[in-house]
Amino acid sequence: MLSNSIRKLLTQLTDGLADIAGQQLTPEKRLSNSLQHIRSLLSMLREQVQQKRFDDQNSEIHFFKEVKPKFLSAKIFALEQYNIEQSKPVGTWEKQLAFYQSELEIINRCFRHHAYMYQYYRIGLTELDKLYFLRGAEVPSFFVPEFGEADPEFSTCGDYLFSKFNAYERLQEFILEQIRFGTLASEIKQHGSYQSKPLSWTGESINLVELGYGLLDSGQLNNGNAGVNDIFKWLEEHFGVSIGIPARRFVEIKRRKRLSRTRFLDNLRESVNRKIEEDEEYNPEKQQSRRNRQDN
Repeated sequence: MLSNSIRKLLTQLTDGLADIAGQQLTPEKRLSNSLQHIRSLLSMLREQVQQKRFDDQNSEIHFFKEVKPKFLSAKIFALEQYNIEQSKPVGTWEKQLAFYQSELEIINRCFRHHAYMYQYYRIGLTELDKLYFLRGAEVPSFFVPEFGEADPEFSTCGDYLFSKFNAYERLQEFILEQIRFGTLASEIKQHGSYQSKPLSWTGESINLVELGYGLLDSGQLNNGNAGVNDIFKWLEEHFGVSIGIPARRFVEIKRRKRLSRTRFLDNLRESVNRKIEEDEEYNPEKQQSRRNRQDN
Protein backbone atom coordinates (compact mmCIF):
# COMPACT_ATOMS: atom_id res chain seq x y z
CA MET A 1 0.00 0.00 0.00
CA LEU A 2 2.76 2.45 0.86
CA SER A 3 5.63 0.70 -0.87
CA ASN A 4 6.44 3.31 -3.54
CA SER A 5 6.11 6.34 -1.29
CA ILE A 6 7.97 4.64 1.54
CA ARG A 7 10.78 3.65 -0.80
CA LYS A 8 11.16 7.29 -1.76
CA LEU A 9 11.27 8.36 1.88
CA LEU A 10 13.87 5.71 2.66
CA THR A 11 16.00 6.98 -0.22
CA GLN A 12 15.63 10.53 1.07
CA LEU A 13 16.65 9.35 4.54
CA THR A 14 19.81 7.64 3.33
CA ASP A 15 20.84 10.26 0.79
CA GLY A 16 20.07 13.16 3.12
CA LEU A 17 22.10 11.77 6.03
CA ALA A 18 24.99 10.91 3.71
CA ASP A 19 24.96 14.46 2.38
CA ILE A 20 25.00 15.92 5.90
CA ALA A 21 27.83 13.61 6.93
CA GLY A 22 29.89 14.76 3.95
CA GLN A 23 29.63 18.43 4.84
CA GLN A 24 32.17 20.34 6.94
CA LEU A 25 29.96 20.99 9.96
CA THR A 26 30.43 21.30 13.68
CA PRO A 27 29.12 18.30 15.67
CA GLU A 28 26.26 20.43 16.97
CA LYS A 29 25.24 21.59 13.50
CA ARG A 30 25.54 18.07 12.08
CA LEU A 31 23.29 16.72 14.84
CA SER A 32 20.79 19.53 14.37
CA ASN A 33 20.59 19.04 10.60
CA SER A 34 20.34 15.26 10.96
CA LEU A 35 17.53 15.43 13.52
CA GLN A 36 15.65 18.01 11.47
CA HIS A 37 15.89 15.80 8.39
CA ILE A 38 14.81 12.63 10.23
CA ARG A 39 11.93 14.31 12.06
CA SER A 40 10.64 15.77 8.82
CA LEU A 41 10.60 12.35 7.17
CA LEU A 42 9.01 10.72 10.23
CA SER A 43 6.28 13.36 10.09
CA MET A 44 5.61 12.57 6.43
CA LEU A 45 5.64 8.87 7.23
CA ARG A 46 3.08 9.42 9.98
CA GLU A 47 0.82 11.39 7.62
CA GLN A 48 0.81 8.54 5.15
CA VAL A 49 -0.15 6.06 7.84
CA GLN A 50 -3.02 8.32 8.91
CA GLN A 51 -4.28 8.90 5.39
CA LYS A 52 -4.19 5.30 4.18
CA ARG A 53 -5.18 2.02 5.70
CA PHE A 54 -2.99 -1.04 5.81
CA ASP A 55 -4.16 -3.85 3.55
CA ASP A 56 -4.10 -6.35 6.41
CA GLN A 57 -2.44 -7.14 9.72
CA ASN A 58 0.67 -8.49 8.01
CA SER A 59 1.18 -5.18 6.25
CA GLU A 60 0.85 -3.28 9.51
CA ILE A 61 3.23 -5.66 11.28
CA HIS A 62 5.79 -5.29 8.49
CA PHE A 63 5.58 -1.50 8.68
CA PHE A 64 6.11 -1.21 12.44
CA LYS A 65 8.63 -4.05 12.60
CA GLU A 66 10.75 -3.31 9.53
CA VAL A 67 10.01 0.13 8.08
CA LYS A 68 9.44 2.66 10.86
CA PRO A 69 12.48 1.42 12.87
CA LYS A 70 14.76 2.40 9.98
CA PHE A 71 13.80 6.03 10.52
CA LEU A 72 13.57 5.97 14.29
CA SER A 73 16.88 4.13 14.69
CA ALA A 74 18.59 6.83 12.62
CA LYS A 75 17.36 9.41 15.13
CA ILE A 76 18.54 7.38 18.12
CA PHE A 77 21.92 6.71 16.52
CA ALA A 78 22.50 10.39 15.69
CA LEU A 79 21.85 11.39 19.30
CA GLU A 80 23.97 8.62 20.82
CA GLN A 81 26.86 9.18 18.41
CA TYR A 82 26.90 12.88 19.28
CA ASN A 83 26.87 12.12 23.01
CA ILE A 84 29.83 9.77 22.65
CA GLU A 85 31.82 12.24 20.58
CA GLN A 86 31.18 15.02 23.08
CA SER A 87 31.84 12.86 26.15
CA LYS A 88 35.12 11.37 24.95
CA PRO A 89 37.79 12.39 27.46
CA VAL A 90 40.80 14.46 26.51
CA GLY A 91 44.10 12.81 27.36
CA THR A 92 45.95 9.59 26.69
CA TRP A 93 44.75 6.84 24.39
CA GLU A 94 44.52 4.52 27.40
CA LYS A 95 42.02 6.90 28.98
CA GLN A 96 39.98 7.15 25.80
CA LEU A 97 40.09 3.38 25.32
CA ALA A 98 38.68 2.86 28.82
CA PHE A 99 35.88 5.29 27.92
CA TYR A 100 35.02 3.42 24.72
CA GLN A 101 35.03 0.10 26.56
CA SER A 102 32.65 1.48 29.17
CA GLU A 103 30.32 2.65 26.40
CA LEU A 104 30.38 -0.81 24.87
CA GLU A 105 29.44 -2.26 28.25
CA ILE A 106 26.48 0.13 28.47
CA ILE A 107 25.26 -1.15 25.11
CA ASN A 108 25.75 -4.78 26.12
CA ARG A 109 23.94 -4.12 29.39
CA CYS A 110 20.96 -2.83 27.38
CA PHE A 111 20.96 -6.01 25.30
CA ARG A 112 21.11 -8.13 28.45
CA HIS A 113 18.38 -6.11 30.14
CA HIS A 114 16.08 -6.76 27.19
CA ALA A 115 17.44 -10.25 26.59
CA TYR A 116 14.21 -11.84 25.36
CA MET A 117 13.26 -8.98 23.03
CA TYR A 118 16.81 -8.70 21.72
CA GLN A 119 16.88 -12.39 20.85
CA TYR A 120 13.46 -11.98 19.25
CA TYR A 121 14.97 -9.18 17.16
CA ARG A 122 18.22 -10.96 16.34
CA ILE A 123 16.78 -14.35 15.41
CA GLY A 124 13.85 -12.89 13.49
CA LEU A 125 11.07 -14.55 15.46
CA THR A 126 7.43 -13.87 14.51
CA GLU A 127 5.30 -15.66 17.12
CA LEU A 128 4.42 -12.51 19.08
CA ASP A 129 4.33 -10.05 16.21
CA LYS A 130 0.61 -9.40 16.69
CA LEU A 131 1.33 -8.23 20.22
CA TYR A 132 4.46 -6.25 19.48
CA PHE A 133 3.67 -4.64 16.12
CA LEU A 134 -0.07 -4.03 15.91
CA ARG A 135 -1.42 -0.76 17.22
CA GLY A 136 -3.67 -1.03 20.23
CA ALA A 137 -2.51 -4.51 21.20
CA GLU A 138 -2.57 -5.05 24.96
CA VAL A 139 0.78 -6.42 26.07
CA PRO A 140 1.75 -7.16 29.69
CA SER A 141 4.40 -4.67 30.81
CA PHE A 142 6.88 -7.40 31.69
CA PHE A 143 6.97 -8.39 28.00
CA VAL A 144 8.13 -4.94 26.90
CA PRO A 145 9.64 -2.98 29.81
CA GLU A 146 10.62 0.07 27.71
CA PHE A 147 8.42 2.19 25.45
CA GLY A 148 9.12 5.14 23.19
CA GLU A 149 6.94 8.17 22.62
CA ALA A 150 3.27 7.61 23.34
CA ASP A 151 1.51 7.93 19.99
CA PRO A 152 -1.20 5.29 19.62
CA GLU A 153 -1.79 6.15 15.94
CA PHE A 154 1.85 5.80 14.97
CA SER A 155 3.49 3.41 17.40
CA THR A 156 3.29 -0.07 18.81
CA CYS A 157 4.80 -1.52 21.95
CA GLY A 158 7.72 -3.07 20.04
CA ASP A 159 8.79 -0.63 17.34
CA TYR A 160 10.83 1.58 19.68
CA LEU A 161 12.90 -1.27 21.12
CA PHE A 162 13.58 -2.69 17.65
CA SER A 163 14.71 0.78 16.58
CA LYS A 164 16.94 1.05 19.64
CA PHE A 165 18.48 -2.37 19.04
CA ASN A 166 19.33 -1.41 15.46
CA ALA A 167 20.78 1.94 16.55
CA TYR A 168 22.83 0.37 19.33
CA GLU A 169 24.27 -2.25 16.98
CA ARG A 170 25.35 0.54 14.65
CA LEU A 171 26.75 2.36 17.67
CA GLN A 172 28.76 -0.74 18.54
CA GLU A 173 30.28 -0.73 15.07
CA PHE A 174 31.06 2.99 15.38
CA ILE A 175 32.81 2.55 18.75
CA LEU A 176 34.78 -0.47 17.55
CA GLU A 177 35.92 1.53 14.53
CA GLN A 178 37.09 4.32 16.86
CA ILE A 179 39.00 1.75 18.90
CA ARG A 180 40.67 0.30 15.80
CA PHE A 181 41.60 3.75 14.54
CA GLY A 182 42.84 4.88 17.96
CA THR A 183 44.92 1.76 18.45
CA LEU A 184 46.54 2.20 15.04
CA ALA A 185 47.25 5.88 15.72
CA SER A 186 48.75 4.99 19.10
CA GLU A 187 51.07 2.42 17.54
CA ILE A 188 52.20 4.89 14.90
CA LYS A 189 52.85 7.51 17.56
CA GLN A 190 54.75 5.04 19.73
CA HIS A 191 56.85 3.34 17.06
CA GLY A 192 56.95 6.00 14.38
CA SER A 193 55.08 3.78 11.94
CA TYR A 194 52.66 0.89 11.99
CA GLN A 195 54.52 -2.40 11.86
CA SER A 196 52.39 -4.79 9.85
CA LYS A 197 53.05 -8.51 9.93
CA PRO A 198 54.87 -9.90 6.88
CA LEU A 199 52.59 -11.77 4.48
CA SER A 200 53.62 -14.47 2.03
CA TRP A 201 51.66 -15.98 -0.85
CA THR A 202 50.90 -19.62 -0.05
CA GLY A 203 48.53 -20.29 -2.93
CA GLU A 204 49.49 -21.39 -6.42
CA SER A 205 51.54 -18.84 -8.36
CA ILE A 206 49.19 -19.15 -11.33
CA ASN A 207 46.49 -17.58 -9.15
CA LEU A 208 48.62 -14.44 -8.91
CA VAL A 209 48.74 -14.40 -12.70
CA GLU A 210 44.94 -14.22 -12.82
CA LEU A 211 44.98 -11.49 -10.19
CA GLY A 212 47.72 -9.53 -11.94
CA TYR A 213 46.01 -9.50 -15.32
CA GLY A 214 42.71 -8.66 -13.62
CA LEU A 215 44.34 -5.61 -12.03
CA LEU A 216 46.01 -4.69 -15.31
CA ASP A 217 42.98 -4.89 -17.58
CA SER A 218 40.62 -3.22 -15.10
CA GLY A 219 42.99 -0.28 -14.59
CA GLN A 220 43.04 -0.47 -10.79
CA LEU A 221 46.64 0.72 -10.32
CA ASN A 222 48.14 4.16 -11.07
CA ASN A 223 44.94 5.26 -12.80
CA GLY A 224 45.35 2.44 -15.31
CA ASN A 225 48.88 3.47 -16.25
CA ALA A 226 50.73 0.60 -14.53
CA GLY A 227 52.30 -1.78 -17.02
CA VAL A 228 52.27 -5.55 -16.91
CA ASN A 229 55.90 -5.78 -15.77
CA ASP A 230 55.35 -3.16 -13.06
CA ILE A 231 52.36 -5.04 -11.67
CA PHE A 232 53.96 -8.49 -11.66
CA LYS A 233 57.22 -7.20 -10.19
CA TRP A 234 55.21 -5.56 -7.41
CA LEU A 235 53.29 -8.79 -6.76
CA GLU A 236 56.50 -10.81 -6.61
CA GLU A 237 58.20 -8.38 -4.22
CA HIS A 238 55.26 -8.02 -1.84
CA PHE A 239 54.16 -11.65 -1.76
CA GLY A 240 57.60 -13.26 -1.93
CA VAL A 241 56.87 -15.54 -4.86
CA SER A 242 58.42 -16.04 -8.29
CA ILE A 243 55.82 -15.79 -11.03
CA GLY A 244 58.07 -16.09 -14.05
CA ILE A 245 57.40 -14.46 -17.41
CA PRO A 246 53.80 -13.12 -17.23
CA ALA A 247 53.03 -13.70 -20.91
CA ARG A 248 54.05 -17.36 -20.72
CA ARG A 249 52.03 -17.89 -17.54
CA PHE A 250 49.04 -16.27 -19.22
CA VAL A 251 49.26 -18.91 -21.96
CA GLU A 252 48.68 -21.52 -19.21
CA ILE A 253 45.41 -19.84 -18.38
CA LYS A 254 44.35 -19.64 -22.03
CA ARG A 255 44.98 -23.37 -22.46
CA ARG A 256 42.51 -24.36 -19.77
CA LYS A 257 39.68 -26.35 -21.26
CA ARG A 258 37.73 -28.35 -18.68
CA LEU A 259 37.88 -25.83 -15.86
CA SER A 260 37.04 -22.14 -15.85
CA ARG A 261 39.87 -20.07 -17.25
CA THR A 262 39.44 -17.66 -14.33
CA ARG A 263 38.78 -20.24 -11.63
CA PHE A 264 40.74 -18.31 -8.96
CA LEU A 265 38.84 -15.08 -9.56
CA ASP A 266 35.61 -17.08 -9.73
CA ASN A 267 36.43 -18.62 -6.35
CA LEU A 268 37.10 -15.15 -4.92
CA ARG A 269 33.70 -13.95 -6.08
CA GLU A 270 31.98 -17.03 -4.69
CA SER A 271 33.78 -16.65 -1.36
CA VAL A 272 32.70 -13.03 -0.98
CA ASN A 273 29.10 -13.83 -1.92
CA ARG A 274 29.09 -16.75 0.53
CA LYS A 275 30.38 -14.45 3.27
CA ILE A 276 27.61 -11.95 2.52
CA GLU A 277 24.96 -14.66 2.61
CA GLU A 278 26.28 -16.06 5.90
CA ASP A 279 26.26 -12.58 7.41
CA GLU A 280 22.68 -11.99 6.27
CA GLU A 281 21.55 -15.25 7.86
CA TYR A 282 22.29 -13.73 11.29
CA ASN A 283 20.97 -10.25 10.54
CA PRO A 284 17.16 -10.00 10.25
CA GLU A 285 17.29 -6.56 8.67
CA LYS A 286 19.65 -7.73 5.93
CA GLN A 287 17.49 -10.82 5.39
CA GLN A 288 14.49 -8.59 4.72
CA SER A 289 16.56 -6.33 2.46
CA ARG A 290 17.65 -9.37 0.42
CA ARG A 291 14.04 -10.58 0.15
CA ASN A 292 12.96 -7.10 -1.01
CA ARG A 293 15.63 -7.13 -3.72
CA GLN A 294 14.50 -10.55 -4.88
CA ASP A 295 10.85 -9.41 -4.96
CA ASN A 296 11.77 -6.43 -7.11
